[in-house]
Amino acid sequence: MIFRRRLKNRHGFKKSLAILLVLCLLFLQSVFVYGWQSDNGDGTFNNPPLYADYPDPSMIRVGNYFYLATSTFVGVPGLVILKSEDLVNWEIAGHCISSFTGNKAYDLEGGTKYGNGCFAPSIAYKDGTFYVAVTPNGERTRIYYAKDVAGPWNYHVLGGGYFDPCLFIDDDGTAYLAYGGAWENKISMVQLNSNLSATVGSSRVILSYRNIEGTHLVKANGRYYLFNAVPAQRLVCSRANNVWGPYGETITLCTAGKGGHQGGIVDLPDGSYWGYLHQDDGAIGRPTRICPITWENGWPKFGRPGFIGQVESKYTKPIQNKPIKVPAASDEFNSDSLGLQWMWNHNPDNSKWSLTGSSLRLKATTAKDFWHARNSLTQKGQGPVSTGTIKIDCSAMQPGDICGLGMLGDPRGYIAVTRDPKRIIMTEEEVVKATVNNITSNILYFRIEMNFMNKQAKFFWKDDNRDWQQLGPSITMGFDWQYGTFQGEQYAIMNFNPNGSSGYMDVDWFRLNDIPGDNQTPQPTPTPRQAFMKIEAENYNNHLGIQTESCSEGGENIGFIEDGDYVVYKNIDFGSGASSFEARVASDTDGGSIELRLDSINGPLIGTCPVDGTGGWQTWTTVACDVSGAEGSHDLYLKFTGGSGYLFNINWWKFNAEVIDPTPTPNEHLGDLNSDGSIDSTDLQLLKRHLLRKSLLTGTSLSNADVNRDGSVDSTDCTLLKRYILRIIRSFD
Repeated sequence: MIFRRRLKNRHGFKKSLAILLVLCLLFLQSVFVYGWQSDNGDGTFNNPPLYADYPDPSMIRVGNYFYLATSTFVGVPGLVILKSEDLVNWEIAGHCISSFTGNKAYDLEGGTKYGNGCFAPSIAYKDGTFYVAVTPNGERTRIYYAKDVAGPWNYHVLGGGYFDPCLFIDDDGTAYLAYGGAWENKISMVQLNSNLSATVGSSRVILSYRNIEGTHLVKANGRYYLFNAVPAQRLVCSRANNVWGPYGETITLCTAGKGGHQGGIVDLPDGSYWGYLHQDDGAIGRPTRICPITWENGWPKFGRPGFIGQVESKYTKPIQNKPIKVPAASDEFNSDSLGLQWMWNHNPDNSKWSLTGSSLRLKATTAKDFWHARNSLTQKGQGPVSTGTIKIDCSAMQPGDICGLGMLGDPRGYIAVTRDPKRIIMTEEEVVKATVNNITSNILYFRIEMNFMNKQAKFFWKDDNRDWQQLGPSITMGFDWQYGTFQGEQYAIMNFNPNGSSGYMDVDWFRLNDIPGDNQTPQPTPTPRQAFMKIEAENYNNHLGIQTESCSEGGENIGFIEDGDYVVYKNIDFGSGASSFEARVASDTDGGSIELRLDSINGPLIGTCPVDGTGGWQTWTTVACDVSGAEGSHDLYLKFTGGSGYLFNINWWKFNAEVIDPTPTPNEHLGDLNSDGSIDSTDLQLLKRHLLRKSLLTGTSLSNADVNRDGSVDSTDCTLLKRYILRIIRSFD
């Protein structure tokens, strides 16, 4: 198989057009910022530099470049190598492994090898050659070697299997392999011959310590430093004056809660050092973080002075003025090779896929389900939020084919089209959760949104005649090293058939963004809508997460709203200004809040409208709140916040030019908790916070909260105050 490192040459006009497109893309890459970009462009960066699953890191510097090798388990091509000029901006340079041999389960025949394959690699350099040591689970250790990290790579097979091998080459060129698993409670080491093809002599135990593995051996300032992980707990370090030891005192450099637990240190051209280590981070996997090293009494302490033992979220870049880079993600499939970001799930069947010049063609493989489907093409989910979208042509699919976009991890799910009948399905753990019948289009779009902040994944579809619609419930993403993939959640393009088939699908493109809708064709500016007219909630222009459903009051409402979801209404005309907002809502839970923002999801906040439970998803009431700062025409974002689960439904909304100030006031003070002369949603919020014991009322405010004058402030007062503000009642009597 061929994986892309450069665009395919064209001839004549096509060649000129290709060059122009490349230049445009390069320009766009220089100005567009993805959410997972680490470099802030101001001399600082955010951790992690690679906001994705790059675990078990091994890092070296050769000249002005840093090289990083990380685990890829059963991904093919496997054992990825990245390179960087500053430890912050990385690009994929190549892979050591082209396929797995020796076990048919790597072909997904008779079983699977999830959690196995290649992990905990170790990279080194000697006399113009790169070396990578790795021990495929249950097999003998391999030493891969190449003149260029882009390949081609060859390998030697050693006589034994050394768990979590660390390849170390001393100043005199002698190579060693240190190794050990946590269950052994020790680290051993053996010498290698001059071309690293075999061991020399016997192994020796160089350190005894409970539950250590993931060894890194580094020589710095004339001493040997042995870094080891206590899995999921901490990173420890021992030191010696001789490579064989004795390695005496062992100290803790960092704990899992402060930054991570498996890694080492790497030197910079100026003689300083930086540390690197991976951190367990839930559904996204184990991203690698970096931090400056502070030397104290000959020990390489992780963190800057005053923050020793902490890997902070933001630092000044270790090396300045290098170009901003992120690993490739999107792919138009218009080249003669796949991008380096792609890995097949287990070994592929190369007779079942091809690149047509304008698309990726995936023929259906025979598999009982997604978990066992060969030729699923994967790439990493990116944090904190990423949105993967594909466009497919399914006109050549056959009965039983399941073609679409999956989320591979723990748990797993997919959204796909099937035939006979032709329908779209969404699954979780191979169980169909939702279906759309009577599909007629052959051109379909599928999307999966992975939000690694709230651990929720959502599945969407559209065709050329319908806008995006969520299908099925959200899936709570996780991470399972024992029974799952031992990797963060991945996107997976797949086509399989339990009964076998000659059908295929063409994938026009895959696009990865951090903001839903980035990959859509720009649309004309919508016709202006008056903010003061009642606007049906389902008449949005864009959204994240919500769905529509039939409404008991007629028409439709938006629902299935969760924390972080939003809807967008473009070109809303506020005229000379709005003073209040009202919405028709229903909720069978504790509700949440509607944040009203202008022009972007993080734009100016003009008001916040609380929504309480109403006793049912179709039990409707009207809520209101004051707003300020809205004049002229804007895109309106309704951003929804609250606890876990579904929050509320919305039927319609509108703004008002004047504040909704219920009159007549039944009492000069009752209900006016903040003594501002009006009774509004602010007073209601103060009362709620008092009842929740978040901010207790005192004095006049407490007296005014007892609106039914029964001598106590309780939920009855809250209900009366809310009904009064909504003008359901005209007095508290």
